[in-house]
Amino acid sequence: MAELKSELKLALKDIKPQIRDKLFEILDYDGKGAVSENEYLNVMKPWASFSATDINNDNELDSQELKTLIWLVDEVEPSEVRV
Repeated sequence: MAELKSELKLALKDIKPQIRDKLFEILDYDGKGAVSENEYLNVMKPWASFSATDINNDNELDSQELKTLIWLVDEVEPSEVRV
Protein backbone atom coordinates (compact mmCIF):
# COMPACT_ATOMS: atom_id res chain seq x y z
CA MET A 1 0.00 0.00 0.00
CA ALA A 2 2.84 2.37 0.80
CA GLU A 3 4.24 1.67 -2.66
CA LEU A 4 1.02 2.82 -4.35
CA LYS A 5 0.89 5.96 -2.22
CA SER A 6 4.51 6.66 -3.13
CA GLU A 7 3.77 6.18 -6.85
CA LEU A 8 0.74 8.46 -6.64
CA LYS A 9 2.87 11.11 -4.93
CA LEU A 10 5.41 10.96 -7.78
CA ALA A 11 2.86 10.82 -10.58
CA LEU A 12 0.68 13.55 -9.09
CA LYS A 13 3.37 15.81 -7.65
CA ASP A 14 1.51 18.97 -8.70
CA ILE A 15 -1.68 17.87 -6.92
CA LYS A 16 -2.33 18.96 -3.33
CA PRO A 17 -1.55 16.21 -0.77
CA GLN A 18 -5.13 16.13 0.57
CA ILE A 19 -6.43 15.56 -2.96
CA ARG A 20 -3.93 12.72 -3.49
CA ASP A 21 -5.03 11.18 -0.17
CA LYS A 22 -8.67 11.42 -1.22
CA LEU A 23 -7.81 9.77 -4.53
CA PHE A 24 -6.24 6.87 -2.65
CA GLU A 25 -9.42 6.52 -0.57
CA ILE A 26 -11.48 6.51 -3.75
CA LEU A 27 -9.21 3.90 -5.35
CA ASP A 28 -9.66 1.64 -2.32
CA TYR A 29 -13.43 1.93 -2.51
CA ASP A 30 -14.05 -1.53 -1.07
CA GLY A 31 -12.05 -0.57 2.04
CA LYS A 32 -9.71 -3.57 1.96
CA GLY A 33 -6.55 -1.49 2.23
CA ALA A 34 -5.44 -2.67 -1.20
CA VAL A 35 -6.27 -1.45 -4.67
CA SER A 36 -7.13 -4.02 -7.30
CA GLU A 37 -6.43 -3.45 -10.97
CA ASN A 38 -10.17 -3.10 -11.57
CA GLU A 39 -10.54 -0.49 -8.82
CA TYR A 40 -7.56 1.41 -10.21
CA LEU A 41 -8.88 1.45 -13.77
CA ASN A 42 -12.42 2.40 -12.69
CA VAL A 43 -11.04 5.59 -11.16
CA MET A 44 -8.05 6.43 -13.33
CA LYS A 45 -9.71 6.16 -16.75
CA PRO A 46 -12.24 8.92 -16.00
CA TRP A 47 -9.56 10.97 -14.21
CA ALA A 48 -7.25 10.69 -17.22
CA SER A 49 -10.08 11.66 -19.57
CA PHE A 50 -10.90 14.69 -17.43
CA SER A 51 -7.25 15.72 -17.19
CA ALA A 52 -6.71 15.34 -20.92
CA THR A 53 -9.61 17.66 -21.72
CA ASP A 54 -8.87 20.26 -19.01
CA ILE A 55 -6.79 22.25 -21.49
CA ASN A 56 -6.13 25.26 -19.22
CA ASN A 57 -5.40 23.06 -16.16
CA ASP A 58 -7.82 24.90 -13.87
CA ASN A 59 -9.36 21.61 -12.58
CA GLU A 60 -12.69 22.61 -14.08
CA LEU A 61 -14.20 21.97 -17.49
CA ASP A 62 -15.67 24.88 -19.39
CA SER A 63 -18.31 24.20 -22.03
CA GLN A 64 -15.75 23.68 -24.83
CA GLU A 65 -13.67 21.28 -22.71
CA LEU A 66 -16.82 19.41 -21.68
CA LYS A 67 -17.84 19.15 -25.33
CA THR A 68 -14.43 17.67 -26.14
CA LEU A 69 -14.73 15.15 -23.29
CA ILE A 70 -18.20 14.01 -24.39
CA TRP A 71 -17.00 13.78 -27.98
CA LEU A 72 -14.05 11.59 -26.96
CA VAL A 73 -16.22 9.27 -24.88
CA ASP A 74 -19.15 8.98 -27.31
CA GLU A 75 -17.07 9.25 -30.50
CA VAL A 76 -19.78 11.55 -31.86
CA GLU A 77 -19.85 15.33 -31.66
CA PRO A 78 -22.40 16.26 -28.98
CA SER A 79 -25.12 18.80 -29.60
CA GLU A 80 -24.98 22.15 -27.83
CA VAL A 81 -28.11 21.14 -25.89
CA ARG A 82 -26.33 18.09 -24.49
CA VAL A 83 -23.22 20.05 -23.56
